[in-house]
Amino acid sequence: MERLTRNVTNKGVPYTRKVLVLGGTGHGKSSLINTIRDVCECEVGDTWATDKSITKEIEEFNFNQNDNTITFFDTPELKTLKDNKKFTDLYETGFDAVVVVYSIKAFTQSHPSLLKQVEKTLTLKEKMGSHLLVVLTFADYLEDATIKEFLCTHKELSVFLQRYGVEFVVICNKKDKNSQQEIQQRNVILSRLDRMFRSNERPLSKKRRVIGAKCMAGIILTSLVIIGIGVLVYVFHL
Repeated sequence: MERLTRNVTNKGVPYTRKVLVLGGTGHGKSSLINTIRDVCECEVGDTWATDKSITKEIEEFNFNQNDNTITFFDTPELKTLKDNKKFTDLYETGFDAVVVVYSIKAFTQSHPSLLKQVEKTLTLKEKMGSHLLVVLTFADYLEDATIKEFLCTHKELSVFLQRYGVEFVVICNKKDKNSQQEIQQRNVILSRLDRMFRSNERPLSKKRRVIGAKCMAGIILTSLVIIGIGVLVYVFHL
């Protein structure tokens, strides 16, 4: 993959990109990070049937390429992130990309659903999908079905992709270490992330939307003051 760059003035200066990895328990978040980094450093396990999370805290893993660094943030259960101070602090500074890991394999459904939890955790709005990438894991479980048939069956996923304009990639988890398939999957994901880094001028952050909310509150307050002054002037002239 060609050198990761962004339209910045300090061209050639090494930098770090931050990528948040979200997903349900047992969907393959840690395995995905291991695949991308080509290092089995994230603890993994087959726990999807019991909804037992192996990752207990937000963990950081660096991937270095061409003097630049991508920091992947592996996450615990989605429902715990809202009250997680580390997540809150990280989201205020922003993420350059968010990878949503969604398992094709049958899994214990959470309530609310995985995608509803993602929407709530990130406070998503339409047209924010340029920062998101959905990775469909365990594609080997499709067997004789196609990914198109899977998407037609899983309407919520299809609506999520369309609503936010999110791209997706499909990977198999049953593969040999450093096989041609694993290398190809790694390159596809890195290529998509590279494109996201190039196209997004700012990170996805909670802070930006908080500032926007404050500005809107200020506009409303100013409008009310102006209306109040107008009413007083009208009453005074009666």
